[in-house]
Amino acid sequence: MAVKISPSILAAPLAHLAQAARDIEAAECELIHIDVMDGHFVPALTFGDQITAAIAAETKVPLDVHLMVARPEIEAPKYYALKPQIITFHYEATTAPIRLAEQIRAQGIRAGIALNPRTPVAALADIVPAFDVVLFMSIEPGFYGQKFIESSWSRLAELNKLKNREHAAGRKLELEIDGGVSDQNAAALVQGGVDILVSGSYLFKGDMKERVRKLKEAK
Repeated sequence: MAVKISPSILAAPLAHLAQAARDIEAAECELIHIDVMDGHFVPALTFGDQITAAIAAETKVPLDVHLMVARPEIEAPKYYALKPQIITFHYEATTAPIRLAEQIRAQGIRAGIALNPRTPVAALADIVPAFDVVLFMSIEPGFYGQKFIESSWSRLAELNKLKNREHAAGRKLELEIDGGVSDQNAAALVQGGVDILVSGSYLFKGDMKERVRKLKEAK
Protein backbone atom coordinates (compact mmCIF):
# COMPACT_ATOMS: atom_id res chain seq x y z
CA MET A 1 0.00 0.00 0.00
CA ALA A 2 1.29 3.46 -0.92
CA VAL A 3 2.29 5.80 1.87
CA LYS A 4 -0.28 8.43 2.88
CA ILE A 5 0.67 12.08 3.30
CA SER A 6 -0.88 14.16 6.08
CA PRO A 7 0.40 17.77 5.92
CA SER A 8 0.39 19.54 9.27
CA ILE A 9 -1.58 22.69 8.54
CA LEU A 10 -0.14 24.30 11.67
CA ALA A 11 2.96 25.01 9.57
CA ALA A 12 0.92 27.09 7.09
CA PRO A 13 0.53 30.87 7.45
CA LEU A 14 -2.27 31.23 10.01
CA ALA A 15 -3.90 34.05 8.05
CA HIS A 16 -4.23 31.78 5.01
CA LEU A 17 -5.50 28.45 6.38
CA ALA A 18 -8.29 28.23 3.81
CA GLN A 19 -5.80 28.53 0.95
CA ALA A 20 -3.52 26.03 2.68
CA ALA A 21 -6.35 23.50 2.81
CA ARG A 22 -7.01 24.00 -0.90
CA ASP A 23 -3.28 23.60 -1.66
CA ILE A 24 -3.23 20.32 0.27
CA GLU A 25 -6.18 19.09 -1.79
CA ALA A 26 -4.56 20.18 -5.05
CA ALA A 27 -1.43 18.23 -4.08
CA GLU A 28 -3.61 15.10 -3.76
CA CYS A 29 -2.80 14.42 -0.13
CA GLU A 30 -4.79 11.74 1.66
CA LEU A 31 -5.27 13.66 4.93
CA ILE A 32 -4.94 17.05 6.63
CA HIS A 33 -3.23 16.88 10.00
CA ILE A 34 -4.87 19.15 12.59
CA ASP A 35 -2.70 19.80 15.65
CA VAL A 36 -5.00 20.67 18.55
CA MET A 37 -2.95 22.03 21.48
CA ASP A 38 -4.47 23.27 24.73
CA GLY A 39 -1.61 25.10 26.44
CA HIS A 40 -1.65 22.51 29.25
CA PHE A 41 -0.60 19.12 27.90
CA VAL A 42 1.85 21.04 25.71
CA PRO A 43 2.96 24.67 26.14
CA ALA A 44 1.48 25.94 22.88
CA LEU A 45 -2.15 26.88 22.22
CA THR A 46 -3.43 26.30 18.69
CA PHE A 47 -6.60 25.21 16.91
CA GLY A 48 -9.89 24.27 18.49
CA ASP A 49 -13.01 22.71 17.05
CA GLN A 50 -14.32 25.92 15.45
CA ILE A 51 -11.19 26.60 13.41
CA THR A 52 -11.03 22.91 12.53
CA ALA A 53 -14.62 23.14 11.24
CA ALA A 54 -13.68 26.18 9.16
CA ILE A 55 -10.76 24.28 7.61
CA ALA A 56 -12.98 21.28 6.88
CA ALA A 57 -15.42 23.53 5.03
CA GLU A 58 -12.69 24.48 2.55
CA THR A 59 -11.72 21.00 1.40
CA LYS A 60 -12.84 17.45 0.72
CA VAL A 61 -9.62 16.02 2.15
CA PRO A 62 -10.36 13.96 5.30
CA LEU A 63 -9.15 15.34 8.61
CA ASP A 64 -6.51 13.71 10.79
CA VAL A 65 -7.21 15.30 14.20
CA HIS A 66 -4.32 15.06 16.67
CA LEU A 67 -5.38 16.00 20.20
CA MET A 68 -2.40 17.22 22.22
CA VAL A 69 -4.65 18.03 25.16
CA ALA A 70 -4.77 17.24 28.86
CA ARG A 71 -8.34 15.87 28.91
CA PRO A 72 -8.99 14.14 25.58
CA GLU A 73 -12.16 12.46 26.85
CA ILE A 74 -13.72 15.94 27.07
CA GLU A 75 -12.22 17.36 23.87
CA ALA A 76 -12.69 14.41 21.49
CA PRO A 77 -16.53 14.63 21.32
CA LYS A 78 -16.26 18.21 20.04
CA TYR A 79 -14.92 16.79 16.77
CA TYR A 80 -17.37 13.95 16.20
CA ALA A 81 -19.77 16.02 14.10
CA LEU A 82 -16.94 16.91 11.70
CA LYS A 83 -16.46 13.20 10.92
CA PRO A 84 -12.68 13.24 10.63
CA GLN A 85 -11.09 10.08 9.36
CA ILE A 86 -8.92 9.80 12.49
CA ILE A 87 -9.00 11.22 16.01
CA THR A 88 -5.77 10.62 17.89
CA PHE A 89 -5.12 11.32 21.55
CA HIS A 90 -2.04 10.82 23.72
CA TYR A 91 -1.37 7.77 25.84
CA GLU A 92 0.11 10.10 28.45
CA ALA A 93 -3.06 12.20 28.72
CA THR A 94 -5.68 9.71 29.90
CA THR A 95 -6.14 6.83 32.32
CA ALA A 96 -8.87 5.20 30.20
CA PRO A 97 -7.50 4.93 26.64
CA ILE A 98 -9.49 1.87 25.63
CA ARG A 99 -12.81 3.40 26.68
CA LEU A 100 -12.11 6.58 24.72
CA ALA A 101 -11.01 4.55 21.68
CA GLU A 102 -14.30 2.65 21.81
CA GLN A 103 -16.27 5.89 21.96
CA ILE A 104 -14.41 7.29 18.96
CA ARG A 105 -14.92 4.12 16.94
CA ALA A 106 -18.61 4.10 17.81
CA GLN A 107 -18.84 7.36 15.83
CA GLY A 108 -17.47 5.66 12.72
CA ILE A 109 -14.10 7.40 13.22
CA ARG A 110 -10.75 5.64 13.39
CA ALA A 111 -9.10 5.80 16.81
CA GLY A 112 -5.43 6.70 17.11
CA ILE A 113 -3.08 6.58 20.10
CA ALA A 114 -0.06 8.91 20.18
CA LEU A 115 3.18 8.21 22.00
CA ASN A 116 5.67 10.81 23.20
CA PRO A 117 9.41 10.20 22.65
CA ARG A 118 10.07 9.35 26.31
CA THR A 119 7.19 6.87 26.68
CA PRO A 120 8.28 3.24 26.18
CA VAL A 121 6.74 1.52 23.18
CA ALA A 122 6.02 -1.43 25.49
CA ALA A 123 3.32 0.69 27.15
CA LEU A 124 1.11 0.01 24.12
CA ALA A 125 1.56 -3.75 24.02
CA ASP A 126 -1.66 -4.63 25.82
CA ILE A 127 -3.90 -1.84 24.52
CA VAL A 128 -2.95 -1.55 20.86
CA PRO A 129 -5.71 -3.94 19.67
CA ALA A 130 -8.20 -1.19 20.60
CA PHE A 131 -6.70 1.19 18.05
CA ASP A 132 -6.54 1.67 14.31
CA VAL A 133 -3.49 3.95 14.24
CA VAL A 134 -0.39 4.48 16.36
CA LEU A 135 1.08 7.97 15.96
CA PHE A 136 4.58 8.17 17.34
CA MET A 137 6.26 11.47 17.92
CA SER A 138 9.77 11.86 16.51
CA ILE A 139 10.00 15.29 18.13
CA GLU A 140 8.83 16.60 21.48
CA PRO A 141 5.15 17.55 21.03
CA GLY A 142 4.11 21.17 21.11
CA PHE A 143 6.10 22.97 18.42
CA TYR A 144 6.67 22.34 14.72
CA GLY A 145 10.02 22.76 13.02
CA GLN A 146 12.06 20.66 15.46
CA LYS A 147 14.84 18.29 14.45
CA PHE A 148 14.07 14.59 14.05
CA ILE A 149 15.05 12.62 17.20
CA GLU A 150 17.45 9.88 16.09
CA SER A 151 16.29 7.40 18.75
CA SER A 152 13.02 7.27 16.77
CA TRP A 153 14.57 4.64 14.50
CA SER A 154 14.80 2.02 17.23
CA ARG A 155 11.31 2.94 18.44
CA LEU A 156 9.98 2.47 14.92
CA ALA A 157 11.46 -1.02 14.84
CA GLU A 158 9.62 -1.86 18.08
CA LEU A 159 6.37 -0.43 16.76
CA ASN A 160 6.67 -2.34 13.52
CA LYS A 161 6.85 -5.57 15.54
CA LEU A 162 3.58 -4.58 17.24
CA LYS A 163 2.06 -3.80 13.85
CA ASN A 164 3.10 -7.18 12.45
CA ARG A 165 1.71 -8.90 15.54
CA GLU A 166 -1.64 -7.20 15.00
CA HIS A 167 -1.68 -8.08 11.31
CA ALA A 168 -0.92 -11.72 12.15
CA ALA A 169 -3.96 -11.67 14.43
CA GLY A 170 -6.15 -10.36 11.62
CA ARG A 171 -6.31 -6.79 12.91
CA LYS A 172 -5.32 -3.81 10.78
CA LEU A 173 -2.99 -1.26 12.36
CA GLU A 174 -1.29 1.71 10.69
CA LEU A 175 1.81 3.53 11.91
CA GLU A 176 1.95 7.31 11.61
CA ILE A 177 4.97 9.50 12.34
CA ASP A 178 5.00 13.17 13.24
CA GLY A 179 8.11 15.32 13.46
CA GLY A 180 11.05 16.18 11.22
CA VAL A 181 9.76 14.26 8.20
CA SER A 182 11.24 15.23 4.83
CA ASP A 183 12.51 13.69 1.62
CA GLN A 184 15.78 12.98 3.46
CA ASN A 185 14.27 10.33 5.76
CA ALA A 186 10.93 9.40 4.16
CA ALA A 187 12.22 6.34 2.30
CA ALA A 188 13.77 4.84 5.43
CA LEU A 189 10.60 5.54 7.41
CA VAL A 190 8.41 3.81 4.85
CA GLN A 191 10.82 0.87 4.69
CA GLY A 192 10.59 0.69 8.49
CA GLY A 193 6.82 0.28 8.41
CA VAL A 194 5.37 3.79 8.47
CA ASP A 195 2.05 4.12 6.64
CA ILE A 196 1.26 7.81 7.20
CA LEU A 197 3.83 10.62 7.01
CA VAL A 198 2.96 13.84 8.83
CA SER A 199 5.03 16.75 7.54
CA GLY A 200 4.78 20.45 8.25
CA SER A 201 7.75 22.72 7.63
CA TYR A 202 9.12 20.62 4.78
CA LEU A 203 5.86 20.77 2.81
CA PHE A 204 4.90 24.37 3.45
CA LYS A 205 8.31 25.94 2.89
CA GLY A 206 8.52 24.84 -0.72
CA ASP A 207 6.44 23.77 -3.68
CA MET A 208 3.69 21.68 -2.05
CA LYS A 209 2.92 19.49 -5.06
CA GLU A 210 6.56 18.75 -5.79
CA ARG A 211 7.40 17.95 -2.18
CA VAL A 212 4.35 15.74 -1.74
CA ARG A 213 5.42 13.88 -4.87
CA LYS A 214 8.86 13.28 -3.38
CA LEU A 215 7.38 11.88 -0.19
CA LYS A 216 4.98 9.61 -2.06
CA GLU A 217 7.80 8.24 -4.17
CA ALA A 218 9.74 7.24 -1.05
CA LYS A 219 10.17 3.45 -1.06
